[in-house]
Order: sequence, then structure tokens, then C-alpha cells
Amino acid sequence: MNWRKLYGAGVPGEIHPDAGSVLQLFRIRLGRRPDAPLLHYFGTTFDHADTDRLSDALAAGLERRGVGEGDRVAIALQNTPVCVLAVLAVWKLRATVVPVNPMYKARELAHLLADSGARVLIAHPAAAPEVAALPPASVPEHVLYSAEGSLAADPTGPWPDDGHADDVAVILDEGGAPRKATINRPDEPALLSYTSGTTGPAKGAINTHRNLAYQVAACRTWIGLDDGDSILTIAPLFHITGLAMHLGLGLGAGLPLVLTHRFAPATAAALVERYRPTFTIGSITAFIALLDEPAAREHDLGSLTKVLSGGAPVPAATVRRFADAFGVYVHNAYGLTETTSAAVAVPLGARAPVDEASGSLAIGVPFPSVDVEIRGEGGGPLPRGEIGELAIAGPQVAAGYWRNPEQTDASFPDGTLLTGDVGFMDEDGWVYLVDRKKDMIVAAGYKIWPREVEDVLYEHPAVREAAVVGVPDPYRGETVRAHVSLRAGAAATGDELREHCRARLAVYKAPAEVLIEDELPKSVSGKILRRELRGPA
Repeated sequence: MNWRKLYGAGVPGEIHPDAGSVLQLFRIRLGRRPDAPLLHYFGTTFDHADTDRLSDALAAGLERRGVGEGDRVAIALQNTPVCVLAVLAVWKLRATVVPVNPMYKARELAHLLADSGARVLIAHPAAAPEVAALPPASVPEHVLYSAEGSLAADPTGPWPDDGHADDVAVILDEGGAPRKATINRPDEPALLSYTSGTTGPAKGAINTHRNLAYQVAACRTWIGLDDGDSILTIAPLFHITGLAMHLGLGLGAGLPLVLTHRFAPATAAALVERYRPTFTIGSITAFIALLDEPAAREHDLGSLTKVLSGGAPVPAATVRRFADAFGVYVHNAYGLTETTSAAVAVPLGARAPVDEASGSLAIGVPFPSVDVEIRGEGGGPLPRGEIGELAIAGPQVAAGYWRNPEQTDASFPDGTLLTGDVGFMDEDGWVYLVDRKKDMIVAAGYKIWPREVEDVLYEHPAVREAAVVGVPDPYRGETVRAHVSLRAGAAATGDELREHCRARLAVYKAPAEVLIEDELPKSVSGKILRRELRGPA
């Protein structure tokens, strides 16, 4: 089916990317229904008017501390109401949000603060020891602390006493508003989102207000969201998926956010039953965790009718298992920090085809107004069906990397993002992800894509998670090694899983070794980290 023809070249509906910013869209919603609920947090609910008033107060507090147009404010919080208020407050001052993983240690935190030049850090009090360990050059002018319970029951301490730290709750109690209402310009930076830095120091992708406004518009259309929908925040709000497709979509489209603090499968399932959210997006490892959590099956997840998974390849076998267990089909999605989250996805109601040759599940078709091209080694476009690098152009592609013109020129030639991911497009326009360019294994001259082997491992009923890496081999150059965790109550040996692969793959693709692990290493977004598995077994 030609999905581009179905949806047209632009994004229909009342929200259009030319609206300029999520803050502007939020104000439109505020004017229409100020009493409509917006944030649910473990028994506490804030409506649009509450959210506007409290974010005004926090903006006024930041303004008193010198934050203004063009400044950067780092936010290192979990999925809590204060995190949402902080993002809105920064935008109300025409400043830029620097999302930070609250679990970062001083060394990681120092790089982001120094590189971004953040004037203020808003963090949980547990981060105080890491802040105290920062080198002087990276310490912001002001540090604000907020506990998980702020604005809800039982705020927690103890509060650090470092001479220049303030309690967000006190600032909110002071009230007030910024000196003047601001309008974010579409091409101004909304977010400075740092990538994971797998090939060097983390780089700050510049996600503009236009990028975010487009994402809100595209997601509403693509997923079929309306005023009756609400959002379960599985993805962390310090990650681009949580920022764009939870926080941005909730504020911009007026959809209530069910805030989860941190994702825990049993807690998430209980919140679904309590608040009846209809939409979520998260890594496939989050859905695997729900499958593997007996307590999750005690709750009714039937309200979740619009579910996407992105951030890592989605095995077809896992999608089938989740549908069997909960009656929910997980739609594949694909995006990067540099594309302000999703750029390709399976349309709601459609079922992703599986490539017969590789067994890969399609990651979807391009969003409206997004162009995906498969490029060869020389940079030219390849015909349908041929494997090459995915190149993406469109209104959600970031403006480049912060203060890094060389990497910007290399990764965004002519404004098109070279993703570093390898895949192909079939005759019907479905896009398939093969793997990362850097993860390809070459064994005795044969090219092996780890994902193909992982998909076969996921077909085994005992396998919960799988990761395949290439390791040095004196004869073949590289050989294939698999790391696997098992489902609760299941049993399998490495030899059994090797034979499972040998029966379904060419002999050179089958793992020479399968290691059974308790857990596989993951990023904060739930992506399995192959790079941490490449060392000696």
C-alpha cells in the first residue's frame, strides 16, 4: 500500500508544524480547556492551568537566577511532574533544555555541563555527591534540587547543603511569572540532546522547536491520536523518545501523561489499569520485561490500543508473544536523536511484513514529509531491495551538532542525516533495518549481520533477550558469539541454542559460542549494548 499517497505530502489536522513550538501548542490547549487533566503521578493530578501556573513560577525562579534567551539549563530528573514543569519553564524563557540522565556520574555529567555551557542544573538530591565531585570549570552557576515526591505526597530529602543549591518546591511556593510572555521561534534550539557517544565524546544534537512541533503533528496523524487518548510514559523523559513522543506530544496535543517515575513492569501495568492510557512507545526490552513479569499479567492492559516500539530492532517472535499475552500488537518504529525520535513507523492498524530472505520485521514506512533513501558506498541512491545506508531528510532532522562543525558536515551533508544504519526498502515502500554499519561481522570473507542471528535466537521459546557480536578469530578473522538471557522458568544450554541456529542459518552465520547471561547490558533507553559484550568472554 502507498502510505504516502494515503496521507499526502503534508500533515493534515489542526496541529501543523508551522505552529512554531510545543509551547505555543500548549498555550492553545490551555486556552481551550484549562481544567483538562494533563499530568497523573501516583494519585496526584495536575490540569493544564496547574501546569501553566507552576511552570510560570519555576520560570520566574530561573529568571531571578539569570537565565534568559539563548541560555542552556540542564535537567537531570526522572519521569516526574517537576521534569515536565522544568522543560516548560525553560522554554518560557526562550532558553534551551539540556536533558541529562540522572544516573550519570561526575565524569559523564562534567562533559555535558561543560560542553553545553549550562548555567543551571536541576537534579534530584541524590546527585549531590556527583555535583560536589565536578571539576570547577563545569559547575553551573546554580543548582536546583527536586525530589521525586515534590508536588505530590511525602517530598523526600535530605537536601544538600552546598551553599548555592535551592529546593524547587520552595521556588514553586514563591509563585510568580516571567517578566514577559515569550514565543519560541521555530528554528531556535528547544533541546540540546546528547548522543550516547559510542564513537567518542557525546555530541549535542540541536533539536529545534520546529523539529518538535513537526513530531507532534506527525505522531497525531500517524498514530491516530485524538482528545480521548492519553500517554503512558515508558520511555525516560531525559531521552529523545520520551521528550518528543511523551512530553512533547502530551503538551502539544493536550494528551494526559501518566508519569511512571522510572519504568518498572509491575508498576507500569498497575498504572495502566488505574489511569487507562491508550498510547505508549518504548524500547522492545520494556515490552519483554512486561512479558517476563508475572505481576503484569494480573492487570488489565486492554486500554493500550496504540503501542509502538523503537530504539532497537524488534524481533517478530517477540511481537507475536506480546500479542498472545496481552492482546496488543506492538507497531515497529525507527528514529534517532538526530531525527527528534521517530521518522519511520508502522501505521496504526497495519501489520509489518517480514522479509522472507532474512526474517527481519519491517520497521515501517516514512512519516509524511519524510524522505528515506538507501545509499551505496559512493553515496548514491540504490535500487529497491538492495542493502545500503539509510539517509533521512525531513522537517524533524536536527540542525546539526552543538559547536561541532566537522561532525555536522560529516553527518548532515546538505541537511540530510546519514544514520550509520544499514537496511533496504522493498517495492511497496516498507523499510527494513539490517544492522549498524559498524556492527557487521566479517568471517572468512563472509558478511554477517548480527540482527539476522538474533532474530533466529528469539524464535527459541526459552530466549528472553539476545545479542550477537563479532570476536577476533585467528583463522577466520572474526567469528560469531551470542549472549542470551532466558525467560523466567525456562531452561536451555548454549549447545542447544547453537544447534537451533545451525538448523535455520547458513553454517558460517551460526554462533560458534552461545553464552547464557543473567542480564544483558542496556542503555538508559533499553537498547542492548553490544559494545560491552565484545571483550573476552
